[in-house]
Amino acid sequence: MADEFLEVTVRPDGRVEMHVRGAEGMACLERTQALVDRLGGDVESRELTAEAYVETGEEQHDQLWH
Repeated sequence: MADEFLEVTVRPDGRVEMHVRGAEGMACLERTQALVDRLGGDVESRELTAEAYVETGEEQHDQLWH
C-alpha cells in the first residue's frame, strides 16, 4: 500500500485547493470529505487524477453484486 498524502493550499483570495496523492479509486473523496464539510461544503470544481479510476478490491466486489 502506498503512502497517502493530502496537500492543502490556501490562496490569498481564500480559495482552498486540495490534492490527494496515493489514494486509489474514489478513496480520495472519502479522505477529503470531512475537511470540505468544515470549510463550508462548497466545491467549486473537482479534477480526478488517473489514480481515481483505478479499481480497488472493494469497488470490484461491488460490481459483482450489481
